[in-house]
Amino acid sequence: KEGCIEMSMIVARMQKMKAGNLVGIGNHNQRKSENHSNKEIDVSKAHLNYELVNRTENYKTDIEQFIEDNKSTTRAIRKDAVLVNEWIISSDRDFFEDLSEREIKNFFERLSDYLGEKFGEENVRYATVHLDESTPHMHLGIVPFGEDKKLSAKRVFNRQALRDVQEELPEYLQQFRYEIERGRKGSERKNLTVPEFKEMKKEQQQIELKRDQA
Repeated sequence: KEGCIEMSMIVARMQKMKAGNLVGIGNHNQRKSENHSNKEIDVSKAHLNYELVNRTENYKTDIEQFIEDNKSTTRAIRKDAVLVNEWIISSDRDFFEDLSEREIKNFFERLSDYLGEKFGEENVRYATVHLDESTPHMHLGIVPFGEDKKLSAKRVFNRQALRDVQEELPEYLQQFRYEIERGRKGSERKNLTVPEFKEMKKEQQQIELKRDQA
């Protein structure tokens, strides 16, 4: 499919999570609520979801403890600090339909490996794959520690770092024979079908709502 305009595109969106957001996003990712406001979730398929990285049972408690145990400064973490940068990563439905269960899992494992290598394996506190919605996707949370173990989302995920991820991810996946390319700036609606685009937006809105309610 090289050079084919129909090649699927990677969708990688990042959300900033402060302390007050972590309970809500934990409940969402770990499917702790029986009543989901997101109607795309099929509860009968919840058993298909899995964790690729599971270093946190209780998002807020465990992530705050990890930061406290590993930060290089004795200064208290600001109440409004970003504690986790969460990535939601997916592609379009056609891409996944051509893959076996093992290949889908391998796809998300490669993505998790890439982000761990780039931003510190230990800083990746969770990576959850959801297969109970219409398009498979992964939530992956990274504590924004620099090499100096100072917490700074602004520094770790600066504009260049974000640009690098968007550039490097598809090239990295292509090495493993996944036929995928990077999305073009401002073209999410073209990358995905309309229902898929709405689903990704709904997913983000759910998270933002939980963040605002915190």
